[in-house]
Amino acid sequence: MRHKKSGLLLTAVCLLFGPCVFADHADLEERQQQLNKALDLVSPAVVAVTDRIGSGTGVVVSADGIVLTASHVVDVSRRFRQRRSDIKVVFPDGRTAKCRLLGMNRYCDAAMLKIIPRSANETFPHVKMGRSSEMNRGDWCFAMGHPGARRDDRPAVVRFGRVLSRSDQTIVSDNAIVLGDSGGPLFDMQGRVIGIHSMITRIIVENRHVAVDVWHRDWDRLRNGDTWGELQINDDEIASSSFVGVGLAWKDYRVRVNRVIDDSPAQRAGFRRGDIILEVDGRTFADRLGFRSLLIRKDKGQQIDFTIRRQGEQKTLRLVAGPMPPPRGDYDDPTDAEEEFAREFQRQLRFDRRVGPNEKRASRILRDYADVTQRSKGSIVRFLSEGEPIAFGVVMSDDGEILTKASEIGLADNPVCELPDGSQSRFERLGSDLTWDLMLVKVPASGLQPISWSDRAVSTGRLLITPNERGRPILPGVVGIPPLKLETASQGFLGVRLQDRYRGAGARVKSLLKGGAAMRDGIKEGDIILSLNGDDVTGFEDVIRRIKQFAPNEQIAIRVIRGDIIKTVRVTLTPRFVSDRDDVLLSHYFDERSSGKFASIHNSGFPQVIQHDTDLFPFQCGGPVMDISGRAVGLNIARAARIISYAIPAEQVLNVYRKLKEDSVASR
Repeated sequence: MRHKKSGLLLTAVCLLFGPCVFADHADLEERQQQLNKALDLVSPAVVAVTDRIGSGTGVVVSADGIVLTASHVVDVSRRFRQRRSDIKVVFPDGRTAKCRLLGMNRYCDAAMLKIIPRSANETFPHVKMGRSSEMNRGDWCFAMGHPGARRDDRPAVVRFGRVLSRSDQTIVSDNAIVLGDSGGPLFDMQGRVIGIHSMITRIIVENRHVAVDVWHRDWDRLRNGDTWGELQINDDEIASSSFVGVGLAWKDYRVRVNRVIDDSPAQRAGFRRGDIILEVDGRTFADRLGFRSLLIRKDKGQQIDFTIRRQGEQKTLRLVAGPMPPPRGDYDDPTDAEEEFAREFQRQLRFDRRVGPNEKRASRILRDYADVTQRSKGSIVRFLSEGEPIAFGVVMSDDGEILTKASEIGLADNPVCELPDGSQSRFERLGSDLTWDLMLVKVPASGLQPISWSDRAVSTGRLLITPNERGRPILPGVVGIPPLKLETASQGFLGVRLQDRYRGAGARVKSLLKGGAAMRDGIKEGDIILSLNGDDVTGFEDVIRRIKQFAPNEQIAIRVIRGDIIKTVRVTLTPRFVSDRDDVLLSHYFDERSSGKFASIHNSGFPQVIQHDTDLFPFQCGGPVMDISGRAVGLNIARAARIISYAIPAEQVLNVYRKLKEDSVASR
C-alpha cells in the first residue's frame, strides 16, 4: 500500500540522542565478532508468518511460543474470508506450526501471536526482548526478514545499519527492508529484539520499525486478545492546516517550525518560527508519520500540549485544535508541504545526496574502513562515456588487463578508461562472458597493481565495503545471503516488453531492452509475435511463460508480423538478465522511464552471486567489494532492487578471467 504523495509502504505481503561510533579497524573486528555472535543466537527464532493470502515475518520471544509481528501482516479484518486459524509460522529448518492471533495495537502496527504446541511440554527457540528506550541515535543494529516471501533456498536475509531516530512507539533505521519483511525483527548488537519492521518509503534510509517498548507497555492487553486503533499510513502535513497552523522543516528526523500561519491555533498558542517541537502531549515521535499519527487522534477544540525548545530553553505551549482538514481528493492541487516533500524526495534519490550524521554511510563511519580500502588503491579504474561515469573496473594484471561489467561498457558511446593516476586511455576489448556480464579489456599501461582476492568462504553477516577508483571507502554493507544460484540463470530471455492489452492474435512487442537478444538479433518494436519454434502463441503471458522454458544461449525461431510482411527471425536467447520479482522492487527501480538509473539494466541471470545490502548505483558496479581483511570477496555486478545488490564471488571472477584470457590468446 502506498500513499500517492509520501510513498509510505506497508512492508507486508508479497530526541536528544548521542552518537555511537567505532574509531578504528580494531573496532571493525569487534563489530564483526558481535554481529557473528548475535546472528548465531537469534537466527533459529526468526520465522516466516503465512496465511492463505500472503506472507510476512515474525520472531519468537518466549519458550511457550509468543510471536511478535506487525498487525498489518495478520489483520484478518482486511482479508477476504480470512480466519485467525489460518495463520502459521515456518521455522528456519522448514518446520511449520499453527498460530492463534491474540491481540493487535493497530495504532502502532503491533500484533502478538501464540504458537499452538503439539504437546504440553513443547518449547520453541526464542530470543530476548530488549528496550527500545535504551537505544540512541547512531547505535548499530541489524534486521532480519523474508523479503519477497520465504524461500527454501535461502535463510532469513540480514541487513546491517544504525538507529536514525526513535520514539516511544517507533524506531527509524537505515536497515533497508522491503515487502515480506513486515513483522520481522530489528536487533541490537547483543541479539535482543528492539523493534518489528513496519513501513518504508522509497527513500533507502527511511525504514520504520515498531518499538519493542510498545509490547512491553501493552503486553497484558495483547496477551488477553484486545484489538484496538487504526493504522496511519499517510504522512501529509495536517500541521500546516487550520488544525494546527504551522509549516515544518525536517532535518535528521528533527522538526523545526519554519512559519506560523496568521490567525491559526498555533499563532494563538504562541508558536514562533524556529521553535523545535519535541513532544505532543508528552509523547515523542520519530518522524513525519509518527508526528501526524499523534495529531490525528485529537479532535477539534481539544487542548494539545506541545513541548518545544526555543533558543536553548524548553517550554510547553498549550494549543486548542482547530477543524481537521477534509481528506484530499486524488486530483486536488498539491500543497506547499507536498511540493517540498517531492523536492526532498528527488534530492534523497541522488547518489550524491546529503548523508545524515547517524547513517552507516556517515563520513566518520567510513573513516573506520579507510585502512581496509587503502589496500585497493591503484587496483580500481573507472570507465566514462561522454564524461559521465558508467562503471568501475578491477585490475587483474600489471600489464593492463581489467575486468568490468560488460553490459555497461557495451551499451556506452565511446567509453574510455580512467586509470588510477587520473589519466584516460582507450582500451582493447579482449572478450566478454554474457552469462556473468563480465568483459575483459586491456589498456596500454604497465605497472598497475592487481587486486588481492580473498580465498575465504563468504558467510552471512560478513561486513563489506565498496571502494571507489581512488581506494576510498564509499558504501558499507553486509552479506545478506551467502553465494546462491539465481533462478533466472537457467531461464531463457528474449529482452522485450510486450503490450499487455493487445487483443489481436499473438503478442505485440512494445519495446526492446538494451543489450537483449531481441535487439541484437533483429526483432523490432511493433512486431507481432505469432509463434515460437513453430508453435502458435496465444498472448503476451503465453510468450513470457514459454520463453522461460528455453535455456539461455538456445536459438529459437520467432515468426512475426512486421507491417504487411510475415517473417521468421532466429534469436539466440540470453539468461534472464532482468529480475521478475516485482514484489521486492519499488516503482522507481524498474519502470521504463528509470531504466538503468537506479537498478542495473542487467541485474539478474548470474549463475552464482553474493547478495548484499549495499545501495549501489549502476555506475558503481564493476569494481571490487571487500571484507574487513582488505581483500576482495567479489566483484559488484548489479543493483537489482531497493536492498539487493549482487557481487560475483571471487572464485568465479577468477574462473571467468582465466577463461576469457585463454580464449583471447587462442583467437590471436
